[in-house]
Amino acid sequence: MRTGEPSLPILNPTTSLWWLRRARAEVWRFLPAWMFFVYACLLLNAELTNFSPARADLAHTVVFPLAVFVIFSVTRALWAPDVVHRRAMIASTVLLAIGLPLINVLWHRPSPVTGDALLGWYEWSNFAWAGLLLWHAWKHDKSQVALFFGVGLSYGAVLENGGILLGFFDESNLTRTLVKPFVAPVATMIGWSVVLLMATFVVRQLRAVLPWLRASALLSALAVAAFATMLDLQIDPIATASGCWVWHGSLPGWFHGVPLVNFVAWVCALAPFSWVLFRLQDVRGLADDSRWAMKDLAWGLVSVPPALVLAAASFMAVTLVLEGTQGPSWTLLNEFTLKLVG
Repeated sequence: MRTGEPSLPILNPTTSLWWLRRARAEVWRFLPAWMFFVYACLLLNAELTNFSPARADLAHTVVFPLAVFVIFSVTRALWAPDVVHRRAMIASTVLLAIGLPLINVLWHRPSPVTGDALLGWYEWSNFAWAGLLLWHAWKHDKSQVALFFGVGLSYGAVLENGGILLGFFDESNLTRTLVKPFVAPVATMIGWSVVLLMATFVVRQLRAVLPWLRASALLSALAVAAFATMLDLQIDPIATASGCWVWHGSLPGWFHGVPLVNFVAWVCALAPFSWVLFRLQDVRGLADDSRWAMKDLAWGLVSVPPALVLAAASFMAVTLVLEGTQGPSWTLLNEFTLKLVG
């Protein structure tokens, strides 16, 4: 009977459990995309609590990986056919992306970690995230394990060790996972597998609902490079501040101590690899959600050297335009060449 008094809505336990199961299934199914949100929040917390003094000046970098998460989730909410409650998904995405970081900024408790311990946390955490994404790939499509932790890892290993050998940076402070003859620790090499998988996964999901993106291997590759670099815009400032890597003294800091050439290198390295991947899919008739046969994976591995050549050429061209032949990047390249031939 109605009494005219305001009444509270009755929470239906069955409905609540349905929403919970739906949310859990969504996160697990799209875990690589959700990792942009996870990384953003964890790194923000580290900036605010684990440094002494706190690095609140780095807090704004959280917007870059969060932007990738929002782009992914809102695009799915607008156009994915399996989304039932589109407005609710958009609202929850915005609430998460704004609310949780804001709570962290307003309420956090300092818990400084010493420099050496912070370096250790960085190295071992890379294996934890790699293991989680490897498990996700194994459960959903085992061929993606070979693609990103095989082909992708070989590509990333050349990039990481190459940057050190060329003299752009060093990672001598990261010694726990260093395995000879490599000059880069395994932790940073496997990080390329993680980033490649995360960014490629997001772009593949966007391609599923955006025909114009699916029609262009080049645009898809540029999107992978852009999303990965947006994550790096948060990772590299905190890694530089903690001493995970040290940049050559001739390279001017551009973004919180990180040289501009670093982000140029990311785009120039990731776009060619991703373009080769999407072109290979087109040539071999593979959809984004297709399993890669051994022959497809072999072609992917064979494509690594040409992708590296394309990456090196594009990097040299862009740095030539930005710095000229007398700039620090070309100076380092010339010094390496002289040592190599002399």
